[in-house]
Amino acid sequence: MGLLNDYLAAVLKQAQYRPGEGGYLEVTVPDITGLLVRGRSFEECRERLQDELELWLSKSLLAHQPLPEIGGAGAQLQQLALETTPSNNPTEQIILKTVRTILEEVRSQRRPGGRPEERSQPQPQAQQPRQEPKKPSTRVSDYVNEVGLQLQISRNGGNEVEEKTLERVSSFLGERFGALEGLYEKLKVAATKGGGEFQYSLASSSQNDIGIVTQFCTVLKETGFLKTYTYSSKQRRVYGRLTAEGKMNNFLTGGWLERYAKSVVQLALRRRNLPHDLLANPVLIYPNGDRFEIDLMARTQSKFLMLECKTGNYDVALERHQRIAQDLRIPAKQVLYVLLGIPEQVLDELKNQWGFTFANEKTLEVELEKLLT
Repeated sequence: MGLLNDYLAAVLKQAQYRPGEGGYLEVTVPDITGLLVRGRSFEECRERLQDELELWLSKSLLAHQPLPEIGGAGAQLQQLALETTPSNNPTEQIILKTVRTILEEVRSQRRPGGRPEERSQPQPQAQQPRQEPKKPSTRVSDYVNEVGLQLQISRNGGNEVEEKTLERVSSFLGERFGALEGLYEKLKVAATKGGGEFQYSLASSSQNDIGIVTQFCTVLKETGFLKTYTYSSKQRRVYGRLTAEGKMNNFLTGGWLERYAKSVVQLALRRRNLPHDLLANPVLIYPNGDRFEIDLMARTQSKFLMLECKTGNYDVALERHQRIAQDLRIPAKQVLYVLLGIPEQVLDELKNQWGFTFANEKTLEVELEKLLT
């Protein structure tokens, strides 16, 4: 199945996403005519696209229809699909011959009495089916239990509308943080105080950054994070009042970065087609009753990752997470610290000191790819 997975992965990389009608996203693949998938979010679009691609590929192979040459695998797949004209490769000929023999046996057993020439002959004793090796578990809780700890899974998710709102805000802020860093500091101060008024000057900002800041404030107003918001183009200044709701303020002071990191991790795992388990805010429970909440835990068949996301003071928890990594029996580099706005030079110094993997919002995807390689 490696050839099929490689081909599908190559097709997914060519997918083009664009805003559609009614707030939906649309995705197409340039080399596949007539394929259009719509969804309410990027993740939903990508999942639906993968389902449609698998169906399209199956139909195309069965009908011997030409496949687009993507990733160098189109011609190879069709070569394997043509039963009537197998390739000259001896290995492929043996595989096809074996498949035909098995199919003939299955068909004969489905007919009453089996094949005529076999009814009068004694049947050989059936062989025990070969036991396939058990695939390694990808469940985070299984691994935690194996090292002698317990895991409590968080159930703090909101309703669908609330989840989409938080996803929208965290994605916007994470992907454009460079332009929003100054405004975010103002919002964070106001959120720490439980809400209230704030101002932010855009006098020295570029037109592009002004557009991003005002667009983000509009998003915050639409989603209920801001009670009021105005922008004075004459003064080039933003005026706003943050809501006093505690849950929203907690989200702005740090929760958004955890959600953004989760979406980046999820996308990286799916891009590689890796079976995985990904948990947000699970609680590790020690035999003595000690409890420690972890921002994110991810497990594949070969890796166990622990992620911590910090929008401010980060050094107070480093020693604790070093001990937790030892208790989980994972290499220090598989602890990924995401530190908002910290320069790469500082990240490198921290890596040399602690052995963890350190990233900021810009380098998160790159560092994650290194860990998954």
